Amino acid sequence: MKNWDDLRIFRAMAKSRSIRAAAAELKTTHATVSRRVRALEDDLGSALFERRKEGYVLTAFGQSMMDLTQSVTAGVEAIDRLAFGQDGSLAGPVRLSVLEDLYYKVLANPLDSFMRSHPMIELTIETTSSFRDVNRREADVIVRITSDPPEQAVGRKVADSPLAAYCSRDYLRNRPVVDRWIALDYPPTVSPLLNARPAFLANSLTVVADVLRRGQGIGLLPCFMAEGDCDLVRLSEVDLIPDKEIWTLTHVDILHNPRVRLLMDHLYHAFSNQRARIEGRAE
Repeated sequence: MKNWDDLRIFRAMAKSRSIRAAAAELKTTHATVSRRVRALEDDLGSALFERRKEGYVLTAFGQSMMDLTQSVTAGVEAIDRLAFGQDGSLAGPVRLSVLEDLYYKVLANPLDSFMRSHPMIELTIETTSSFRDVNRREADVIVRITSDPPEQAVGRKVADSPLAAYCSRDYLRNRPVVDRWIALDYPPTVSPLLNARPAFLANSLTVVADVLRRGQGIGLLPCFMAEGDCDLVRLSEVDLIPDKEIWTLTHVDILHNPRVRLLMDHLYHAFSNQRARIEGRAE
């Protein structure tokens, strides 16, 4: 092999069975993936994929190679983490993965102060609902709402994230006999808890919160989304509902990188300062 980076492209295409999907995952072009896979096949002297109606399927040789690349890929990723972990500079990049709603409702101001305090750190933020793989350094630090943090990650639980029932002040003043239920497309929040009829369903916390602010009904939101929002009122007749937890995590191999350590400590402090509100306990 002339280029070990071709293994990343090969593995991405094998998993997705699609040149386009592999290109999107690797943040490159369709043409680059196609060209590099053809070049790899030429180097190895064997076809790696067969094109079928369900996509690109591994040949027998390709499957054997896929099995062997697992340990190679793990080794390359470990070297990358080791090098980053040994980097003792306070200047340089660090990548954070966080839910967009958590960024806006909890972390926007703390991260602004982090950037002002550490102007030589190049902070990259990715807002996504899926777990980034800290093994592969898709992110250096992740903040996630989960009940099952990944085993390979280290860090701490920074808060519980319970649910509570909210509506607008206007809706409460003119509350109907049968309530309208505004739901997030998430199992614990879909079914009405009150004498209510289903009126709205969305897969976005931001959208559900907006519909509630507009006086369309009552619904469940995580407390971090609604506590302190002057346009929303929490219904005392519905008790807090335990749900998931908020975790701040990294990989043990890069924990002592000073930029990672500074960011982790800053996030711990930010969540500690807001924990009562996030957990629905603020007076």
